[in-house]
Amino acid sequence: MLRVATAEVTDIPELGAHQPILVVGKNVNPQNIMVIYTKVGADGRFLTNPADRGRPVFDFYWLMDGKTYKPVNGTIKKEIRRRFECQPSPSDRASHFVISVNDLKEVNADLKDPKVDVYATGSSGARDVEAQMTLGPSDGNMRIKLSSIYTEGRALPPAVYSVTLKGEEIVDGKVTGKKVVRRYEAKK
Repeated sequence: MLRVATAEVTDIPELGAHQPILVVGKNVNPQNIMVIYTKVGADGRFLTNPADRGRPVFDFYWLMDGKTYKPVNGTIKKEIRRRFECQPSPSDRASHFVISVNDLKEVNADLKDPKVDVYATGSSGARDVEAQMTLGPSDGNMRIKLSSIYTEGRALPPAVYSVTLKGEEIVDGKVTGKKVVRRYEAKK
């Protein structure tokens, strides 16, 4: 549901045209949704970050009450960048990068490598991105198209109580339509 709502918010004057990667919900002020986004050029390749040409555009903003744009405060953004770390792909920087989801390291998750692969997708001039993730052995190492992450925790001092991933199953490179929801609780 969150992904559909934000999919329509792709041209915010302060940001210009952009593609949402993931929606991040939280238990603190849940009416305000964070959007992780990137930008893709007309050629279907990720645009580079003007401050670091070796990296793609990778940033965040709030949708206050789920609809009104608000930039993320610099101090909060610094903490978010620790929790969602962008890493360029070593093989194909033009159409692939990786996000380390560090909150998943703070919960009981059997994911071998809590990373999200982000791909520039689309054809015939249509620009889009897709986030994919491989779940752990308890889920048969299922590949999913990830649409949102919901985190329960505490802001100060920061603590993670649970992380919920939502998406759709991928089999043989194609989305099956089967919805997947996985919740991981905090380590005891």
